[in-house]
Amino acid sequence: MKKILISAFTPFNNKENNYSQEVLGYIESQKYHIDKVIVDVIYDKCFEALLKNNLDNYDFIIALGEARMRNVLTVERQAKNISSCSLPDNSGVLKTDEVIDAALPDVLVSGIDLVPLTEYADISDDAGKFVCNNMYFHLLKYDSNRTLFIHIPECENSTDNYRLYADKIAAILDILLFEK
Repeated sequence: MKKILISAFTPFNNKENNYSQEVLGYIESQKYHIDKVIVDVIYDKCFEALLKNNLDNYDFIIALGEARMRNVLTVERQAKNISSCSLPDNSGVLKTDEVIDAALPDVLVSGIDLVPLTEYADISDDAGKFVCNNMYFHLLKYDSNRTLFIHIPECENSTDNYRLYADKIAAILDILLFEK
């Protein structure tokens, strides 16, 4: 049975929840072994938290984040080599145009063909510059062919919406793992 690691974030910016964490709670599969991990919204530390799970043991790694300003599920094609946001992370760190890894290019791009996923999500070329982008940059640096970042849109704190997005993510998993 294939093993999948899926991460989601804790709440931040004084919100009561994080949609990624809510959706993660509803993701299920009888086809794959899924390990779930919740990471804090802290630059670099979120990826370090994932590394504690021995990423080499997984066939696929998916990170979920929330994008409350979006209205559709989006898979990210790329991550920028920069961290910058007007909001601090959960440790109080505020970054302004800081390069993540000076030895790497300005953008890292997924090696996954995302086109088959468009039945369930839009493709985005902008993971932002906050912790989601930072996490995805580290994931792509680790392995661009078996990692993916998915942004959860505005859910209106609705269980039905959480289940809907969880089902779409399960369908995306089916496509990703049967393509390999």
